[in-house]
Amino acid sequence: MSEEARRRFGRFDRVLSVQIELDGDSHPGESVNIGLGGLLVRTDGAFEYGQKVTIRMTVPNPAQDVEAGATVMWRKPGDTPTIGLAFDALRPIDVWALLQYFNLSSQESGVSPVND
Repeated sequence: MSEEARRRFGRFDRVLSVQIELDGDSHPGESVNIGLGGLLVRTDGAFEYGQKVTIRMTVPNPAQDVEAGATVMWRKPGDTPTIGLAFDALRPIDVWALLQYFNLSSQESGVSPVND
């Protein structure tokens, strides 16, 4: 994701269980941060730059199953491998659910967006 897009959408430190599907295989992961443009995920899956994947996760408040296509933008191997994913598109209901979740969980915890 470009630096401009990252600033435009913002990211929130949120931990959600994520399923990443690639070529019919499902790989579990856990979000580190998430925004309307994409998310950072801890996962042991072997993903490469440019791969198209499908993301599935449940936003808890309000309860909404989110499913979206995404593109692997980068990969960081190591003890805790992570991948950066950019959403290809989000359905309007998913945008609404994510915005509600960011707003409600920020109010409850006093946490603001990640500005990196």
